[in-house]
Amino acid sequence: MSKMRLKYSKEDPVKYISHLDLLRTFNRAIKRAGLPIAYSQGFNPHPLISFGLPLSVGVTSETEYMDIELQTAVAPQVVIEQLNKVLPQGIKILAAMELGNKKDKLGSAIVWADYRVEVDLKIRLDINLAEHLENLLKSNELIINKEGKKGVKQVDILPQIHSLNIEEQKEKTVVFTMRLSAGSLSNLKPEMVLQAMEKYIEGFEVDFAKIHRVRLLNKDHRNIAKI
Repeated sequence: MSKMRLKYSKEDPVKYISHLDLLRTFNRAIKRAGLPIAYSQGFNPHPLISFGLPLSVGVTSETEYMDIELQTAVAPQVVIEQLNKVLPQGIKILAAMELGNKKDKLGSAIVWADYRVEVDLKIRLDINLAEHLENLLKSNELIINKEGKKGVKQVDILPQIHSLNIEEQKEKTVVFTMRLSAGSLSNLKPEMVLQAMEKYIEGFEVDFAKIHRVRLLNKDHRNIAKI
């Protein structure tokens, strides 16, 4: 048995496929690539593949991770080349590394995520947006409505925002960089930050937002993998 961590990108051509469809895509690609994937034991065996933080539909990324287990060792470069031959346009394996006998779970390592969010506004702002953002982050709380399985509830998202900055602003377009909580314990989506901005900043109305995940980080704000 050999365990390997893969880094891949998910770009515009496939940004609207669901996480379940992504799993099916990788299952088929691994079979077509002829990789000796290992299977679970039991009545209904399934390929031993695990993903990091699922990506929301419509969001692109250059920093997704997945772990696979192989029956026999295969060189990382071979895995990269064989999978990229059969994966659809928009999904590309960027790097791979052997994990050896490490039993660390991919999902548990993720604590923060960096995003680049390009927003088209409905109207041009005549305010100092950077100043308003600074005031928001100095607030005691940022309360928004969040829909869950038990209905809508009010949540304070301020503790889940590590940083929120303006990278570029021109006419009705603003580009933000955000570092937000991520992972199984706490996961804040950029859409919720935009929702808070619409609530607390007068005149800030989102017409369209293009969200791109740049990197996934551990509790020390370092990349979760050295690839």
